Amino acid sequence: MWFFYFLLSLLGLLRISLATSLNATLELQDEVIERSMGYTKEPSRLVMYVQTFKTPQGEPLSLLPLLQHNTKVTHIILASIHLHDEPGEIRLNDDPFDSPTWDTIWEEVKTLQINGVKVMGLLGGSAAGTFKHLNGTERQFYSYYQPLLSLLQKYNLDGLDVDIEETVEISVPLRLINALRRDIGPNFIITMSPLASALTNALGQNLSGFSYFELDAFATVPGSEEKLISWYNGMFYGGYARGPPFFQSIVDAGWDPLRIVMGVLDCSNDGQANGFVRIEKLQDTIRGLRGMYEGFGGVAGWEYHDAGMSDGVVYEPWSWVKRVGEALF
Repeated sequence: MWFFYFLLSLLGLLRISLATSLNATLELQDEVIERSMGYTKEPSRLVMYVQTFKTPQGEPLSLLPLLQHNTKVTHIILASIHLHDEPGEIRLNDDPFDSPTWDTIWEEVKTLQINGVKVMGLLGGSAAGTFKHLNGTERQFYSYYQPLLSLLQKYNLDGLDVDIEETVEISVPLRLINALRRDIGPNFIITMSPLASALTNALGQNLSGFSYFELDAFATVPGSEEKLISWYNGMFYGGYARGPPFFQSIVDAGWDPLRIVMGVLDCSNDGQANGFVRIEKLQDTIRGLRGMYEGFGGVAGWEYHDAGMSDGVVYEPWSWVKRVGEALF
C-alpha cells in the first residue's frame, strides 16, 4: 500500500512540474506572438519637444527641471535638424551641432539619459528642404545621409523623429528608415509625426504626400512583420485633443493604440488659434483614453519653452509636463 501512495505522490509532483513547464511555454509563446505583431508592450510615453532653447525672458532654457521635479517625462525630442544644400552642412536650428551654443544642452542630454530619459532629434519639420536631399541617386543619398549618421552616433542620440512636412515619394522615408535600422540597430528609436488626419484613412489630410498606411505596411524588418517605425507622434491639434472620438477613429482604422502618441499644443502661441486645449480638459481626455485602451501610446507636447503659459500659471514649464504625467501614469 505504501508503494501505491508513493506513486500517487510522485505523479502529483510530475503534474506540477508539467504544469509549470506548460505555463512557461505558454508565456514564451505569448511573448513571441506579441513581438511578431511588430511592437513590444510598454508603458505609455510622455514626450516633450524642445525647439526654442531660451525662456520667454531670453535666458538659457535648462531641461534639468524635468528631472528635478519628477515630471515622469520619458522622451525629449530636440528640434529641428536640417540638411542644407552642401552635403555635411547640418544644423540644429540655426547652428551646427558643435557650436558653443549647444555645449550646455549636450551636457544636460547626458544627465537626462543617465536618469533614464531617451533623447532624440527631429529631422525636418515645417522648414521644407531637408528631404529633397534624401531623394536622389544612391550616391547623392549617402553624401547627405552619412554625415547625419555620424552626428547621431557622435552625440549619442537615442532616436530620430522623421517629420516630413513637404511632398515626397514614399521611397524617401523608406530608404532613410531602412538605412538607420541597418546602421544603428534595433535599439535606435524611429518615430514619425504626421497630421492626425493622415492616420484616419489612406486619403486623410496629409503634409507628406504619401500614405502612412502604405508606409507602415512596407516599413518592416526584411523577412518579418516587425515594424521599423516605433510609433507615430500624431499632430492632434484643433479639436482633436478635446475628446477621445478622434483617437478612436484612428484605432478603428486599424492602428494599434500603443503606437499612436497624441501630440498636443502646450501653449496657445505654438500653433493655430483653435489648436490649444487647457490642461484640465486635456487631463480629462487622457484619463478617458487610458480607460478605453489598455495600451494607450501616450502624449507629446509641443513645445517645452512656454508650456503652461496659456493656463495662467507662473513660468514653470515643467509643471505642465508634470500635470500631464499625473493623468497619464
